[in-house]
Amino acid sequence: MQQRVIRHRVERTKNKHSRAVIRDDTIVIRLARGLSPSEEREHIDDLLVRMKEQLKEEHKKTLINPFGRLLASGESTVVTLASGRKYRFMLRPGMRTKITQKRYGWQITVGPKLRRAGLHRSLWKALCIREQERMRTLVQKINRETFGVHITDVRLQFASSQWGSCSPKGVIMINAALLFAEPHILRYVIIHELAHRKRADHSPQYWNWVRWAMRDFRSAREKLHDYRLPTL
Repeated sequence: MQQRVIRHRVERTKNKHSRAVIRDDTIVIRLARGLSPSEEREHIDDLLVRMKEQLKEEHKKTLINPFGRLLASGESTVVTLASGRKYRFMLRPGMRTKITQKRYGWQITVGPKLRRAGLHRSLWKALCIREQERMRTLVQKINRETFGVHITDVRLQFASSQWGSCSPKGVIMINAALLFAEPHILRYVIIHELAHRKRADHSPQYWNWVRWAMRDFRSAREKLHDYRLPTL
């Protein structure tokens, strides 16, 4: 079996502490300021060991990356949501970036200054706009069926580090990547965030509320851990 090549690159920053992140299967080492050459080497070696282990674990998970092939080399792709809805995204070069909604999906005119990360964000944003109202309706429905708590808004957006959130003001954010996950996983994340309107922490009392609303939440939570998010 061919061994996966794990790439890395080093960036020098003005930060107080060294850290590492994973971007597109590349380990990015961000070194702290003021390190000697020997300290730099020590930080790099230590972070690489830790991040390689993390990356190996991440590769065991299912990547939710509906736009990966389009970003790599395509001009058109059809994405299929877990609900069965299909949307087509078509790319074409142009003098300026523009997103035009069509009956079948979207046509994205890619301007010369648009970079890959910006295009990736635009694709997710277009999908979020189309599915926003459906997500708001679903969250409100589940809230009526369970806690009946006050929420001020529901936002569907892509995030590379969290599946959802609940702000102190009652704004529920749901990661658009969950549009591609099994329905009971999406339901679990919604209940997870709604339960924070009962308890802002993850105390035993909080989990009692989650269990009250979804008896089999542990199964959905374990399956959620089998997914991973793409980087922008």
